[in-house]
Amino acid sequence: MGVFTSKPARPAKVPTDTTIPLHSKDDTKSLRPFVLDFTLCFDDVLDAEKLRNSLERLMEIGDWRKLGARLRLNDAGKLEYHIPASFDAQRPAFRYSHMTYETSISEHPLASKLPKPTSRPAVLNNTDEFQSLLRLKDGPTKLEDYLNSDDGQLSLHIVSFSNATLITLTWPHTFLDAMGRRALYDAWIHVLNGREADVLPLHGFAADPLATLGTQPTEPYALEKHQIKGFAFFIFAIRYAFELICTHLNAMKATALSELSASSPDTDTKAKPFLSDGDVISAWLARLALSPTLPQSSTRTVLLMNAFGLRGVLANDLLPPHKAYIANASNSVHALLPAHEILTRPLSYTASQVRRSITQQGTRAQIEALAAIERATYTSSGRSPVFGDSSMKLIVISNWTKTKLFELDFSAAVVKAGVELDRRSHGVGRPRYVHSCPYSNGVPIRNAFPVFGRDAEGNYWMSGTLRVETWRKIEEGFKKEL
Repeated sequence: MGVFTSKPARPAKVPTDTTIPLHSKDDTKSLRPFVLDFTLCFDDVLDAEKLRNSLERLMEIGDWRKLGARLRLNDAGKLEYHIPASFDAQRPAFRYSHMTYETSISEHPLASKLPKPTSRPAVLNNTDEFQSLLRLKDGPTKLEDYLNSDDGQLSLHIVSFSNATLITLTWPHTFLDAMGRRALYDAWIHVLNGREADVLPLHGFAADPLATLGTQPTEPYALEKHQIKGFAFFIFAIRYAFELICTHLNAMKATALSELSASSPDTDTKAKPFLSDGDVISAWLARLALSPTLPQSSTRTVLLMNAFGLRGVLANDLLPPHKAYIANASNSVHALLPAHEILTRPLSYTASQVRRSITQQGTRAQIEALAAIERATYTSSGRSPVFGDSSMKLIVISNWTKTKLFELDFSAAVVKAGVELDRRSHGVGRPRYVHSCPYSNGVPIRNAFPVFGRDAEGNYWMSGTLRVETWRKIEEGFKKEL
């Protein structure tokens, strides 16, 4: 006897909806599989209705109604936004839910386990274990959940305790990137504070500001000769799938800068070496990921790929800073190194190579050159370009520190301070902890590290997708340092 299944019926088109295509960097094969939960943890009691009402009001301001668009798939297989003419109880701007517990956060069996700062680097919880607390069971986890419903792309889930509040936003990655998330929070907070006049106009409501990016390159891309094509890419993909596996920072950074200065013959103070915290973190994470899995003599190529936001470099033409761009506007910069150099040379060396990749590949001309390669690769193979060689190990880092998420000020919604100011370093209405949980829907992820940012105490928070045994070895290494 056969078993028959049928796909759920897609929502009917609403004639009064405004229909627009997704922008070029939003509707991509690399972003479609991902849905993200992002949580802010406050040591204060916030007014849930005030938060809800202010976000609803934001989506009533001019072109900001685009944030309440429904995702649809057209006959050509492309994603579209269907934007309601107005929002009401039948078609709200976003999905909303609120849970209330009459206990403190420390008394809740699961919330009490949310990570807290430590005095030294430490491996804490698995982010997946908090899913039941931070979202509803029927919340969206994949693109089809949006296509098969008439829900907006944003979900707001608030959990209230007697002394704390958790605010979780959920969205598909096709919706926005890290800096777009910050722009969304900024606009929300302006409305929350009664300052609607400060809400920036939304950029790119219907027209794609990045539609021409990559059409007029003026120089070759720095790593063009290292692009993996044809059968070599197939071999790389097979190997990758088979392998599916701040005091401290300041000291590391100081040591790295000292090493660079000592190794440089140029004593001119104007030529002092520069490394950002992000450069050092990238080098450190690369070593953490490789140390338990490769011998120190390994000659295997490592591609250290850092996400690179485009809003700054495109500020003079395509993405003006006086407008909010709530979409995806990022690419990657690439540092290619043999594994043994990451494992045996000083941390400063790897950090300097990361800095070099940003300096070299982060110019306006190089952004245009890479975009041209991306266009050509999508046209010929339907995927993003990859640089390196077929046997390389890939490490991906997405550093969100510039979004300054720990500085978000929701104090206008605070009803009661859960922790007195003299007992904490962060201000009232500012998050103590941020938490991210991605749903990749079968897309293989390994050696991927989102860096959430730096908290008020100077601690850096990050997560990583590694094999369980790799995390175990990293944890053992941390304990040896204590």
